[in-house]
Amino acid sequence: MKITITNAYTWYNKGDAGILLATIDLLKDIYKEVEFDILSFTPEEDSKRYCKIPEVKNVYSNILNPHPYKHTKVGKIIAIIKLFFSLLKNQIIMTFKRRDYKNKTLSSLENADLIIVCGGGFLGGKKLDSLMHLYQIYVNTKFKKPVYIMGTSIEPTTNIIVEKFTNFVLKKVDFIFAREKITEEHLKSIIKPEKLEIIPDMAFYLKDVTRKKKEFEKERKKSKLLLGITVRKWNFPQSSSKKQAMDNYINSVCQAMEYLIDKYNCIFIFIPQVIVEHGDDAEVALEIKSRLTKNNQSKFIIRRDDWSPYEIKEVIGELDGFIGTRMHSNIFAASKYIPTVAIAYEKKTNGIMETLKLEDYIVEIDDISSSKLVEKIEVMLKNRKQIEKNLKIRVSEIKAEIFTKVRKKIKGE
Repeated sequence: MKITITNAYTWYNKGDAGILLATIDLLKDIYKEVEFDILSFTPEEDSKRYCKIPEVKNVYSNILNPHPYKHTKVGKIIAIIKLFFSLLKNQIIMTFKRRDYKNKTLSSLENADLIIVCGGGFLGGKKLDSLMHLYQIYVNTKFKKPVYIMGTSIEPTTNIIVEKFTNFVLKKVDFIFAREKITEEHLKSIIKPEKLEIIPDMAFYLKDVTRKKKEFEKERKKSKLLLGITVRKWNFPQSSSKKQAMDNYINSVCQAMEYLIDKYNCIFIFIPQVIVEHGDDAEVALEIKSRLTKNNQSKFIIRRDDWSPYEIKEVIGELDGFIGTRMHSNIFAASKYIPTVAIAYEKKTNGIMETLKLEDYIVEIDDISSSKLVEKIEVMLKNRKQIEKNLKIRVSEIKAEIFTKVRKKIKGE
């Protein structure tokens, strides 16, 4: 079975990498003999990691790829111009030549038995990224192979061009697995109900690995309570004062940490999730640490390792609790039965926490305060044993649901 997985983002976003690796894990469980090609935005870097998996044969570029480009106004304009000419070139190739493609991306699609669109939250909104992803999905449908979108979320569409193209492309795919109810309800107005089903986020299916090294033995000797945390830069689209909103988020997290460190003598450990240049989460973590009192700065450990998603899961599994702004870090934590409080920056986070039956442990980023965050964390710590017990049951159910629904649909059983 030859499967091409498209719309992969980058190894440097561990949430997206986790989705991709979990998809591979799932398809390996479904098909006894299978090999993969991956289409990614950072193929050179990703091939060094993903091709270590015996079943992954090649990593090529997504059909439209602006990377690398300079993150300036001029750089972005140049990238858009390049994308436009690349689009024209690909359209000409597909129109006049249907076999023996020299383009490795198109050749991979031509030779696939099945095309999978990697899950994630890249559709909708008004972003250029959304149009690039949509064009990739559109190209996927031109090869008369089964095309499945595997666990997607769709942001509310605020641009008429994006909305029209989204609806046009989604009607062409064979089947869509939505990953939460909001997207499922949205898709019901676009595609036929028999082409749609809801499944939990694919990252829940990421396999456990054995890791001999214990990462936090030194910290464990200093404190009985280790709490993991992820943070991120956010643009606060609903706020009229974005800078002030971001400052409030940083201060709220900082003040909550101060209170909890003083009360419980706990240690916070920042877990790297997105490590890409011009978007490194550690920069926000460093800003939070700089605002802590000098006595407490040593109680905030900032790790900047290039861990794989498998390793991140195991590392988080050593902790006693987790506070996550990055949604997939919360999934990794819950998958290891670690009690979790989520800071929700988009509704997909709420959907994931509801799936886990942890809806009582959400703080909205738009109206976050230190008192709200502390309240949720203290309740989480109080109910820690029961949360762990419930997560063991719920995560097992989630994995079984993903396997059963996907296997039944793609194998026609």
